[in-house]
Amino acid sequence: MSVGTVLTRFSLGLSALNAAMALLNTRRFRGLPIAPAPTPGPILVCVPARDEGPRIGNLIADLRAQRDVPDLRVVVYDDCSGDDTAERARAAIADDDRITLVSGTTTPPPGWTGKAWALHRLTEALPPTETHLCFVDADVRLGPDALARAVHEFAALDDAGGRRSPGLLSVWPQQLSGSTAETLVQPLLSWSWFALLPLAITERHLRPSTAIANGQFLLTTRSRHARIGGHRAVAGSLTDDLDLARAYRQAGFTTHVRGGHEDVRCRMYGGADELRSGYRRWLATEVGGTGGALVVATLALVGYVWPVAALATASRRSGAAALVLAAGSRMAARGHEAGRITPTDVASAVGHPAAMTITAALLIDSARLTRSGALRWKGRPVGRSGDEDVHPEAL
Repeated sequence: MSVGTVLTRFSLGLSALNAAMALLNTRRFRGLPIAPAPTPGPILVCVPARDEGPRIGNLIADLRAQRDVPDLRVVVYDDCSGDDTAERARAAIADDDRITLVSGTTTPPPGWTGKAWALHRLTEALPPTETHLCFVDADVRLGPDALARAVHEFAALDDAGGRRSPGLLSVWPQQLSGSTAETLVQPLLSWSWFALLPLAITERHLRPSTAIANGQFLLTTRSRHARIGGHRAVAGSLTDDLDLARAYRQAGFTTHVRGGHEDVRCRMYGGADELRSGYRRWLATEVGGTGGALVVATLALVGYVWPVAALATASRRSGAAALVLAAGSRMAARGHEAGRITPTDVASAVGHPAAMTITAALLIDSARLTRSGALRWKGRPVGRSGDEDVHPEAL
């Protein structure tokens, strides 16, 4: 048996596994329920924002328009922005006394990322009154029922009882794109777990390695957040969302993921350059560093790019089958993320080998920069920090 045949059979087996897992998860993965009534109790939304001037006003407008959340409070943390984030936030807040702007004046202290430090400062001094905590990124857009639906889903998970209480609900946003690179790569976020992890099992157990989370929209409670040590538990993490979910599981809480569809949407990166900068910041860290990055990059190329070459060999039928199965699993994941499949999604799925080639390159680039200490994000060297002094305009 030739090496090419072995590689093609491996690719076919891997893609068949992805398709089978995606089929299983289509039966399990669901969106948020309709909110049957106004949410009980208070909810605090925490928004970390650094250089988010073009986006922050839209999110604040969405938060002001939330329905059925009578006891809503929002705190926006301006993390030393170099643009007009603070000015645009103030203009969007206007006279809405439910929303507060907090200004950070220097960089985070040693051992903290900017986002973790912002959320730590916003939650560390909360009163003991039980409160739902919602962490929302500044580039997210919300439908008017997003918060109410998420709170009711969390309550339903709590009411379901069982031996373990829910600790964290991740509402998976519909990922938006505005460039070819984003259209190819962004659907891999949901596909990477939808086609690999069986939700029916992972949401019932506490294995940290199978936790799923997207930090663009997370919901928990004050007491459970405090039980894991708050954001101190993920102070220096570049993948704070996944590590936060793992911390909840280690503390004995379950974690859950639901589809946001039209309720939660996000354009994570604004074009190819920003996408490259964003992914190389954390990708190697998530797969275990340089060694893990090389292994995963190799698997991506062998498992999903090799079938294109196999089309020119005697194994063309197996190669074609692998490509079809991979595209199918990707469309299943995208359909459940967005609530529908568009012609652009189909074209993106057909381009899965190109997406995996880009991913392999990003993995290697991330590993190289991680080893050299040259990583930067939003003007800050990743891993370097200083002191912090926070001046709240009002709390």
